[in-house]
Amino acid sequence: MSKKIVLIQPKTGEWDFLGARPPDSLLAIAALPHKEGYDVKIIDQRIDKKWKETLKKELKGAILAGVTSMTGPQIKYALEVSRFIKENSDVPLVWGGVHASLLSEQTIQNQYIDIVVKGEGEYAFLEIIKAVESKSGLDKIKGIYYNENNEIKTTEERELINNLDELCDYPYELVNLDNYYGFNIKEGKSITLMTSRGCPYKCAFCYNTVYYKNTWRSMSAQRTIGLIKRAVNDFGVKSVFFQDDNFCANLNRFEQIVDAILKENIKFTWGLLGARADTLKRMSDNLLEKTARAGCVNIDVGIESGSGRILELISKDVRLSEVMEINKRLAKHFNKTKYTFIMGIPTETENELLQTTDFFMKLYKDNPNILPLFFIYCAYPGTKLYDIAIEHGFKEPKTLEEWAKIDYQAAYLRYPWLDKKRIKMLRNFEFTASFINKNSEYKINSTLFKILARMYRPIARLRFTKNIYQFPVDRILARALLGKLG
Repeated sequence: MSKKIVLIQPKTGEWDFLGARPPDSLLAIAALPHKEGYDVKIIDQRIDKKWKETLKKELKGAILAGVTSMTGPQIKYALEVSRFIKENSDVPLVWGGVHASLLSEQTIQNQYIDIVVKGEGEYAFLEIIKAVESKSGLDKIKGIYYNENNEIKTTEERELINNLDELCDYPYELVNLDNYYGFNIKEGKSITLMTSRGCPYKCAFCYNTVYYKNTWRSMSAQRTIGLIKRAVNDFGVKSVFFQDDNFCANLNRFEQIVDAILKENIKFTWGLLGARADTLKRMSDNLLEKTARAGCVNIDVGIESGSGRILELISKDVRLSEVMEINKRLAKHFNKTKYTFIMGIPTETENELLQTTDFFMKLYKDNPNILPLFFIYCAYPGTKLYDIAIEHGFKEPKTLEEWAKIDYQAAYLRYPWLDKKRIKMLRNFEFTASFINKNSEYKINSTLFKILARMYRPIARLRFTKNIYQFPVDRILARALLGKLG
């Protein structure tokens, strides 16, 4: 009897061609079934250009199929995959991930979806596999929604996983790591890792406040070091990008990890997705120096805005003066630091948007090693800012098909507080910010595009610093090129 499970990673957007990070969410839920002997197949729509052929073949004899979902353009591709599965098989389909967890009841109402996992899925998914395989009921499995004879049913809420150390290692053998990058392509084989979950802070825009309920849990420093050594020694990994939303929440744990890397002389480079400015400010210069010496070459810091009013609105709880202070200290230790900003927040004025770009330029003057990433606000259901967006005219999508349209490429269709002029400004900053200095090249897994990025850099810098958003020929050409490559 077949024991095959098929997991599909949907595309995430138009920039997938630059390179893809490993499908960590699928590797996480594949770990237990793989350990128990199930034949787990992972199909990545971002990598496999003939994914339909591959999927159609793997669906034959499969027990179950699973798709991950993130609010935004990924929904569009996840629906494409789901439709294909149902048109070509009778294999039950499970949806998990952030979006399915935030809007479980709405998600299960989609005609292509049989089961939705709400929250962390490692144990729930294995239980679903066994229930489907044995043809027993789903009603005893915590944390799911399911469709039974055209009737939507739900079960008792599942608790968050208390001890992350008990989770299985990612089964990297299920994918070809050469197809992916973590962040530091030039170093060689590169992956992502997540060693903690959640965040104790209450930023009004962040899904963590709902998904993890403002909790923060982590693997121990010892378990984290074990994961690093396995990646480096067993899989030849040269660089790791830690995707924890707040890797430094516990500074004692963070320093233990840094000290262990140095003591055991683990040779790899690494970067952090999540680090708060106020947390970094509490680090001594000695700890910052050790962090750099241990191989950390990149830190992502969420600044969000250069407007004090906006920072207060989104409950960021970080002062701009703190950012200025830590920025100067980071310049002494790191050759690359990424600062992320969010534009298009409800009630944000044009002047406040320009305050943000001006603030970045002040930071850049003190620290030329920084790279800005400007994102247009994405409305995550259940968050405080989502409610504010609705108060200002945002029409809540009622179906997955409507959610598929919610991303920065189509913000003007859904965000009534953004007029045409503001949309042009936002798109200009979002596009040009990624190219204003050489540090953006870490994202580009193509020699040709690196050359094009270097040629475009002076133009991008001029358009960004002078707010030249009219006649976006560069964006039009880029979109046309992406269309040919996609």
